[in-house]
Amino acid sequence: MYSVKQCGVKLKPPSLVVTYVENSSNKLRCRTMPVRNFKEGSNVPRFAEDMKTNQRHRTLLNEVSLIQIEKMLHIIQAHMKGKALSEAVEYAKQQVTIDPNQDLNKLGEQEVDKAKRIMDEAFESNRIKPDDHDFQYDVQVDFDEVAPVEASGWDSESDNDEF
Repeated sequence: MYSVKQCGVKLKPPSLVVTYVENSSNKLRCRTMPVRNFKEGSNVPRFAEDMKTNQRHRTLLNEVSLIQIEKMLHIIQAHMKGKALSEAVEYAKQQVTIDPNQDLNKLGEQEVDKAKRIMDEAFESNRIKPDDHDFQYDVQVDFDEVAPVEASGWDSESDNDEF
């Protein structure tokens, strides 16, 4: 069994680098996984899924989120297209973040699926589990004191409404 500590990228040759602790011996190890047959126009989400399910890397990449693998592949792909490392990192960040002002109802199916995966990863990283030291059972919050409730015109009742 492994505990992944870090995931990074190596640009020449294009590779994913994973630092992990082997639980049986408690030793820190590093594995470089070459990204073969990855081109400038490759489909990053599909390639990331293939890497995660690959027989050789499945046990190690099981702990790494799909979004993180996609981010690393976006860095490699942007570097292949001639961008500098800092530009490639910024491009990858843009690809795996959601604009909070964007209306998700107006997006296509692929963009909505991508947004859902990103939100799921954010939820899992922020979730407090019973095993965590910050966990509190039965937390009660009075939301009336947190912020005042704003009135909305759509839910008001009037006698002029006809059904």
